[in-house]
Amino acid sequence: MTVLLRAALVIGVLSYFAMLRTGADPAAEARRLAGAVPSAQAVVPAALEAVPPETRERAVRAVLARGLMAELSRRAAEAPPSNDTLQETDRQPAWRGADPESDPQSDPRTGPR
Repeated sequence: MTVLLRAALVIGVLSYFAMLRTGADPAAEARRLAGAVPSAQAVVPAALEAVPPETRERAVRAVLARGLMAELSRRAAEAPPSNDTLQETDRQPAWRGADPESDPQSDPRTGPR
């Protein structure tokens, strides 16, 4: 892919330098070429009329189905808002006695004193 991009860049640069060498104005050439290209507003309706109606309908259905699936998957990925009224402290387990790590009288390596 990079080979193609490099080739396009080299061809473009060489064409630009060739126009400069012949004395042509590159900006005027670009405007002349842009004026020769028909607008999309004129081309798109003619292209759509060239497509058979059943193919056009299948394409529209495929695009709509893809968009619908994307929207449904986006909505499925969102977590619904929680109706839970518990606080974070309510979810913690009840007290189960003294924690041996925080008990100053016991050492885990030597045992209780």
